[in-house]
Amino acid sequence: MTKRMIVAGAALTLVWIILMERFSWVNLAVGAVVSFGCLALFAKFLPLSQIEHVNFFKLATFPFYLIGQIYLAGFYMIKVILTGATVDIVTVKTKLRNEALRVMLVDSITLTPGSILLELKDELVTLLWIRDKHTPGDAETADKLLKERLERRLQKAEKGER
Repeated sequence: MTKRMIVAGAALTLVWIILMERFSWVNLAVGAVVSFGCLALFAKFLPLSQIEHVNFFKLATFPFYLIGQIYLAGFYMIKVILTGATVDIVTVKTKLRNEALRVMLVDSITLTPGSILLELKDELVTLLWIRDKHTPGDAETADKLLKERLERRLQKAEKGER
């Protein structure tokens, strides 16, 4: 069992304890058995080698940040729909080197209202974007509004940060 498997098993056990909403030694033992059992069964299907350069402690706060961004984008989309909207297809470039983090970025962009992933090819991300009719539809504006903040948060989790 590698160090990555132990860290992943410990993280899954922690999630188990949180979902059970009560700490007890029985819950801890059952969570560890289930977590490590699942990892052992599905080890050949897990892309653990792709995520070895990710700092999970810095990544742990990203879901909470994403929830906030989803709400902010939702309120912005209400304003855009009421004041007039237009749709564009834009291609932006990501600075993330890690493929797993790039996938997490585009999934996060798709979760925020007003944008849908069309294609991810290496560093290029093609998006369908609903925007205010007064906002420029160029790639630079889309980069700033759609992915810049999410990407910055994910860059912090990338080991060997620039």
